[in-house]
Amino acid sequence: MLRHRAFTLVEMLVALGLGSLVTVGVVELLAGNQHSHAVLTGHARMQESARHALDFLARSARAAGYLGCARSVPRNTLNGALGGLFEVDIETGVAGFDGTGRRASPDGWTPSLDALPRRKGRRSVNAFRNRNGIDVAALRPGSDVLVFRFVDVPVRLTAPVGPDDDHVPVRSTRSGPDRDDFAVIADCAGAALFRATAVQTLGDGVALARGPGGGPYDNAATASLVPPDTAFGNDLGPAGAAVGRVMTHIYYVAAGAGANNRGVAPWSLWRKSGTARPAELVQGIEDLQVLFGVDGDGDGVPNRYAPPRTGPGPPIRAVRIAVTANGVDVVPGESTIRRTFVRTVAVRNG
Repeated sequence: MLRHRAFTLVEMLVALGLGSLVTVGVVELLAGNQHSHAVLTGHARMQESARHALDFLARSARAAGYLGCARSVPRNTLNGALGGLFEVDIETGVAGFDGTGRRASPDGWTPSLDALPRRKGRRSVNAFRNRNGIDVAALRPGSDVLVFRFVDVPVRLTAPVGPDDDHVPVRSTRSGPDRDDFAVIADCAGAALFRATAVQTLGDGVALARGPGGGPYDNAATASLVPPDTAFGNDLGPAGAAVGRVMTHIYYVAAGAGANNRGVAPWSLWRKSGTARPAELVQGIEDLQVLFGVDGDGDGVPNRYAPPRTGPGPPIRAVRIAVTANGVDVVPGESTIRRTFVRTVAVRNG
């Protein structure tokens, strides 16, 4: 007859001890793998955020100062002076504000942010559309603000525009200016800035109406798009006449709309495009620092890099952009994953 021998107490204790060691090892291995995965994910997200942010900034920098075929700054046919209309000041292709203070107030930047289209209470100042200004109180103190202005992809005229015309005929507004857009009509001899007050059907295309008004953003009743005895788009003037929207891209770092794994809103890269509301572009961007490569000796290339400015000075030939990105989420037991990425972009139309 077979006899069944049970485990002794010592054998059971040894088995339990070995099992506990194996369990602890497995748990530590899983915890280590999770920690490594969180760190790697943070690094990947940080690099992806920096790449997207620099791509946005670089595309705007390369377009800065583009006026289409025009070889000179457009004539202003609005009532207000361009220097007081920040969103349409096409005279200045590149501008910036150096973050020098510790508080998120207009005086925390050099020059002051007073000229920006910004929120003030429930309304906005220096903005074409009310409540579409930047919330200065949400900006990251010490982070720079960068501005690029250019004319968007122009669309061709479908008929000439003469001195007495108040309509600009184009093929379509799908990729061109629309109602209440500010636009530049230009050829290789000259250009003019105006506001499209309405869009009307005209044959197979449309016409941008240029109605007058009394406000600073309105078209001046006494200003013509075209000087006497000239025209855009026919034999009286050079070929290549087209019209494109004026775009002003304002980049800055401010608190984002989301939250990380600790419930804290991350810093993000924001952009205000033209007269539209600001939009959050990339999470995890906590700082933006800018230097302008200026051409002090007139040889067409930068010979020194200086803090950003908004006023007159030597031509800007390049922009050196540094963004500090992080992994957004906090990894337990680790310091915040962050790194600064730098890119220098040539300004083609400086």
